[in-house]
Amino acid sequence: MTKLAFDAAHKADRLSGIWTRRMAATLKSTAATIADDHFSTSDETFPYLFNFTKGLQHTQQGLLQDAGADGDDIFETGGGDYGDFVRGTREITPSVFDQVQLAGARRWESPTGGFAYALQGPDAQAIATPEAPSAGSTELSAEMAEVYQMALLRDAPVAAFMAPASVAGLSNAFATAGAAQVDATAARLSDCFWFKGQANASDTSDTDIRDRRRFGVTQTAETLFRGIGEGTQEGPLVSQFMVMGTGDITTNRSGLEVRFGNQRIPQDTRIALPGVDHMYKWDDWLAVQNAANTRDQSTEFVKNGGDLVYRPILTLRDLATYVHDDQLYQAYLNAALLLLSEGFAADEGIPYHGSHNRAPFAVFGGPHLLTMLTEVSALALRAVRFQKFSVHRRLRPEGMGARYHTVLSGYDPSGTGAFGAGATEAQARSILAGTLAPTLLTAGQVDDGLYKTLEEVRLANDARGVSGSWLLPMAFPEGSPMHPSYGAGHATVAGACVTVLKAFFEMGVSGSRVVLSEPSNGRDALVVVGNDKDDTAPTVATLSDSLSLVGELNKLAWNIANGRNMAGVHYFTDSIESLMLGEAMALGILREQTSAYDAAEMLNMTVPLFVPRKLPAALLTEGAGVQPNDVVSEVRIDPDGVLHAV
Repeated sequence: MTKLAFDAAHKADRLSGIWTRRMAATLKSTAATIADDHFSTSDETFPYLFNFTKGLQHTQQGLLQDAGADGDDIFETGGGDYGDFVRGTREITPSVFDQVQLAGARRWESPTGGFAYALQGPDAQAIATPEAPSAGSTELSAEMAEVYQMALLRDAPVAAFMAPASVAGLSNAFATAGAAQVDATAARLSDCFWFKGQANASDTSDTDIRDRRRFGVTQTAETLFRGIGEGTQEGPLVSQFMVMGTGDITTNRSGLEVRFGNQRIPQDTRIALPGVDHMYKWDDWLAVQNAANTRDQSTEFVKNGGDLVYRPILTLRDLATYVHDDQLYQAYLNAALLLLSEGFAADEGIPYHGSHNRAPFAVFGGPHLLTMLTEVSALALRAVRFQKFSVHRRLRPEGMGARYHTVLSGYDPSGTGAFGAGATEAQARSILAGTLAPTLLTAGQVDDGLYKTLEEVRLANDARGVSGSWLLPMAFPEGSPMHPSYGAGHATVAGACVTVLKAFFEMGVSGSRVVLSEPSNGRDALVVVGNDKDDTAPTVATLSDSLSLVGELNKLAWNIANGRNMAGVHYFTDSIESLMLGEAMALGILREQTSAYDAAEMLNMTVPLFVPRKLPAALLTEGAGVQPNDVVSEVRIDPDGVLHAV
């Protein structure tokens, strides 16, 4: 046996290198101060109508019971700290948790997650998100109208959300009929003030924020329920990464299975019962707000002879079902496996690839990439938890729908008598009358897109046997998760994971992007079609579109984010702002990790951003590269971890 003998000089040099590089990594994430621009809206006032209160005790009229006792500690202490949640000031009393604990009440999910320290990348409190749309804003009206319309179209085919010529080319009656619904929905939403470019005093005046939140953008079949950014509005609604199987350079991907070593992952999902929505009855809605766990998976899905039925994503409901029970990074794991299996080229700035005598594995190979996806997911979730519980505490769409229902029901949401003379009810009525009611009832201020959408919802609920209900029909029996709406966990993880994939793989340059699907080489773009919403054996049609790799990755992130909106648990602004939060967290981790590699390698990684924007201070290096007021659409991470505009 031969012992490897390190001399003292080598040991000292290695230890010095460890210290130097760990300090360099630390400095990258601590040079900037913790963000001081964490601002919530001015809506956070007694009796907390527009705050997340799910899981606390509510009155029959849907208001927070003992709002002073519960709410003062929850909402009026600002961000607080970890101890606020565990020592008493945020230990809610009276709490429905204690009252129905044995009945399986749902509990808040990780309210202290944002106080855990990160040992790599930006701190969970280092990056802020802008204010969410406030009550009375035209933006809130538009995004609630959109969520309601998504609910109405849950059983529409994804094939309907394409250019008319593409749909007609499918010769599919289900898709063609769905296209008519999509066109009508686009026209209805285009009547919203926000999409018409008509803001009011409650709307943000920041032009950059307005641009990415689609201010003044007419809705069309090609843009409806899609995201924004490069490639997201091209080709099928659903990203190729959610339908294709592992192929090779000469084979299309219609096998619909992802190669996972010597195993395979089918690209299909359980089918939730078509036409079955939840929480459109007041008592059902109220029970869920009071933490009742109403989910019963034994009755939720389509079965054949007692066995669950699976299919590729065919309808919007299928997309919502996918994001009901997914492990948050699994869509990006599949995307990585597909790209690795087909041998897609690494980013040209990664020198560990392309050498004549070495191949990547432990560094910048498959194991490195797959591990990174899990790492950034965990850290992104901590950052968004801080935004959710300690900054914004935004009401979920199911709760905002109840506020609209309250106004339109004559302030008698439960049907047991209008708001009485009590102080809390009187104040609640005054706030609703000054914020939401004008857009629904006041001549000259009525937002037609929202009002007419709510009438469609009322008629749909009437057809279900519930008269006079403007509640948002939910895809999930239990409604939203047990944490506030803004930001969105799925979207934050999507932003982080897709950013890592963009960094590891070559995207090409703007105007000449790497192609994912190209008919000329046999890798056609795929779209799932069926005969109707009940079809359990859909087919895969091939279209002639060429689709870029960066576009389909962007679309994948939006599919996951918008799938949550389609279920009724998030708004568009939750999605876009959270995608950028996740993107920033991943960039911070990637730039910090450059300290681990030898400078002689000259590592560079180029990342196209979701949208052009200013980057958070926590990612920038004073006096070098991108600076605080620079608007960038693509960045390069140099060997020193400095971000440069591309």
